[in-house]
Amino acid sequence: MPSSHKHTIEQLTELINARHVNHLDKVLADNVKKIDNTKTIFTNLQEAREYYSMEHEANPKAEWKVIHVQEDNQNNDTAKATITFNNHTYNTEYTFDSNGKIQTIHANLEQHEHEQ
Repeated sequence: MPSSHKHTIEQLTELINARHVNHLDKVLADNVKKIDNTKTIFTNLQEAREYYSMEHEANPKAEWKVIHVQEDNQNNDTAKATITFNNHTYNTEYTFDSNGKIQTIHANLEQHEHEQ
């Protein structure tokens, strides 16, 4: 395995935060798919670039942050992470292809009770 899944997830957030969407192919598979809750957000690398570019335009000061990563040692093709972005926390599962690139991102918004 070229590097740990945790490192790949961290590298993804670094590339996105640095607005280096043209370098996402270093960590994302060509047929990468992102599902946010039950809605498909993008289904390939070009759509991923467009999505992250639009997120930067809509939220120029927001950054993705990796809070915690738990690698799945049994299958070695998945990892779970807690990611924050724009005051939201996502429980995210990543599936990796045989080259160690992210093939699927399944993010679920963590529900918070309203603070009073």
